[in-house]
Amino acid sequence: MRPQSADPLLPDQARRPAGIVLACAALMLVAGAVFAYDQYADPLDRWVGAWATSYLGQHSRVLQLAADLGQKLQVVVIVAVMVLLCLAARRVNGAVLAAVSTPGAAVATEKVLKPLAGHLYSYATYPSGHTTSVFAMIATAAVLLAGAPAARVRPAARIAIAAVAALIGCAVSIAVVALGEHRVIDTVGGAAVGISVVLTATFLLDLPVSRRVLELAPLGRRRQEPDAA
Repeated sequence: MRPQSADPLLPDQARRPAGIVLACAALMLVAGAVFAYDQYADPLDRWVGAWATSYLGQHSRVLQLAADLGQKLQVVVIVAVMVLLCLAARRVNGAVLAAVSTPGAAVATEKVLKPLAGHLYSYATYPSGHTTSVFAMIATAAVLLAGAPAARVRPAARIAIAAVAALIGCAVSIAVVALGEHRVIDTVGGAAVGISVVLTATFLLDLPVSRRVLELAPLGRRRQEPDAA
């Protein structure tokens, strides 16, 4: 009997769609930077900002609660819960994805992309750190659900969870715009960063060498198959 590599995060049928989403997110990030730099997004930013302030401004408490989902403390708690759930399910690669991808996306935004934007032009709040963290967590949850055994999470439940998570991400994006903390283009860029980092980490963790390394972890899920005669 010999152990196989740890189960991949993404099933075969999800790899192509995930690759397409990754390419679109990367393109959206670059396009958002161009739009922000050349001020092409200004009319949309002003229109959405005015609408959000007019119709949602009176609910500042609710808006702040939504925006706070992207704060460091809340992000740390949610990520920790995801890591613990993955370890309980013996999905070590999922735990690594949850532990690394969201912090990595936040660091990329705050330490690389925002300073770079500041060097290019005075408007240096692109991309949004709040939406980066929130959409990174959403993308992580989507990847974990895609690879979860059907016996544990039924397809209808996966769709419902993903839909609710996406709505929460949109709510956070609208909240930071309504509070005047970011423009729409910032939130688009933040979502693109979060999704891009998570899917890139997913593909890296699904490489055969990564799976063999993770298989050595004490909690790693291992399957057994007979040796060839």
